[in-house]
Amino acid sequence: MSIKLQNKASVKNESSAVLLARVFRGENIESEHCGHIVVVDADGEILYSWGDAEQIVHMRSAAKPIQILPSLDDGIAARFGLQRQELALACASHNGEWQHTALAGSILNKIGLTEKNMQCGIHRPMGVDLAVVAEKTPYSVLQNNCSGKHAVMLAACVKNGWPVKNYLDPQHPHQQRILHTLAKMGHIPVAEIGVQIDGCSAPEFSLPLKNVATMYARLAAAKKSELNPFDLMADFPYLIAGKNRFDTAVIEAGRGRLIAKIGAEGLECIAVRGKKTLGIVISIADGNSRATPPVAVELLSALKVLKGDQLKMLSEFSKPTIYNHRNRIVGRIECALDFSSI
Repeated sequence: MSIKLQNKASVKNESSAVLLARVFRGENIESEHCGHIVVVDADGEILYSWGDAEQIVHMRSAAKPIQILPSLDDGIAARFGLQRQELALACASHNGEWQHTALAGSILNKIGLTEKNMQCGIHRPMGVDLAVVAEKTPYSVLQNNCSGKHAVMLAACVKNGWPVKNYLDPQHPHQQRILHTLAKMGHIPVAEIGVQIDGCSAPEFSLPLKNVATMYARLAAAKKSELNPFDLMADFPYLIAGKNRFDTAVIEAGRGRLIAKIGAEGLECIAVRGKKTLGIVISIADGNSRATPPVAVELLSALKVLKGDQLKMLSEFSKPTIYNHRNRIVGRIECALDFSSI
């Protein structure tokens, strides 16, 4: 594979990070997580920010709802008879449960390819319940949390008659289309987006926090449609993550008004559709994703995006309980930021 990466200087200035979450053992603080938050409107204008809105972050899996756009524009749904659930899986970082693997396999079957064409690699499934069956049932490439994204990338290549052997090469025509789509959605020149290699071997992108938030605001601002990534995710929340996962719980609580997507290394992106269209990005400086749920729930409450019973649906994530190896409660994680200024 010929790899030409677009590397940009992105030295992080973590001195600008603010305290976002505290971890308690008993009633004493054991550790803290700092980071950055930005909230923008549909035009990319910053409404609120804590820390540095210009902080460079790596989108990783948070790019998936944008990465699918060129494939949707190609008409792969009509060409291959792909169902909305199959398309939704392309936006997912899923657990690798049977619901997820069946859909990934179905996409491959419809486009005339097999698991051997998938170059995302194999990893321990994100679904905790699945990890215990490893000795009896070897892991499959379909259980890779990015399998839906890769299957749809391959579908676009088949549709356009492009080679599939090097479909992950950053210079491949499909990957170039994705890069330019990201730039357009994020209101940022292509030359200012860093391109690296993700854990699944696909290109991944680094750019300022505010531009990532702009992408999500624009996802929410798009007209409601069966083939809009926002609506695909909102209509099939379980497919986006799965059992016991924050993204699935938030989307379910939002009841069609919001979507949430984890990235990696403590990145969480949220798009809100309503009277006020919002794009929200939370980035934890030390990369620990355990801090994002309580911060996100508190922020969504302060913004009045979620209320009452919706917040009750997320109670286990608002102040996550910490258990020891004997299943005893020993602590909790809380949002440390005061959002009263909103």
